[in-house]
Amino acid sequence: MPHDMDIRDVAYYAEIAIHRGWDAAAQRALWHLASSGQPFTADDFRRLMADAPDPHHPNTIGSFFRRARADGIIEPTGRVKQATTASRHGALIREWRGVPQLRAA
Repeated sequence: MPHDMDIRDVAYYAEIAIHRGWDAAAQRALWHLASSGQPFTADDFRRLMADAPDPHHPNTIGSFFRRARADGIIEPTGRVKQATTASRHGALIREWRGVPQLRAA
């Protein structure tokens, strides 16, 4: 395990170890959203991932988004929305956008 890994990254790296196909699909979906120039939420990501297997850990998507932010792919817009995914029970979720370099691509 890398020395600089944050405990919040464990769910994401565990998912990669269990199901590499999920990570490949997740990378494609996030790249699509981030390069669209439009704000998006984890609900939008889940809709794009509808045909992919469900992650094995409930924190995987949050961990994946955290890594994408740390890697400079996405950034928060400063806004929140009410989740539409049933498992989130209407909680507020962060809205994201691709970093300017991706939006210009």
